[in-house]
Amino acid sequence: MNNPFERYGLDPREGVEAITRRLKELAEDAKTEAERAEIRAAWEELTLHPARRLRAALFAHPETRVPLGAPPPRTRVRSVAMELGLRDIAPRPSVECALNLSVEERARADEQASAAPSFVDDPLV
Repeated sequence: MNNPFERYGLDPREGVEAITRRLKELAEDAKTEAERAEIRAAWEELTLHPARRLRAALFAHPETRVPLGAPPPRTRVRSVAMELGLRDIAPRPSVECALNLSVEERARADEQASAAPSFVDDPLV
């Protein structure tokens, strides 16, 4: 287990302050100087190098299974009585209607939208 988030039970979603607080507690409880050195190295890895912290956070695997021997989760069906009003069920006006575009303007807008780069093709998204 080389990932410091998994090794020390840290939450990858927390920031530098929470990481520092937890590792400081662990360093105070450490019995040997070697343990303290490992904790300090992990602290430096996670707080001084943002790219390394991101990589470690992305590769941290949170436990999503229930513990062995635990009963299965109970599912409850809750009936929620909601009162719907006219505002909730009325159709909302479209932007196209609000702009009052002509047929030619709509066709031109569709062409521009299809020519624009898509978020689906963006490698960062």
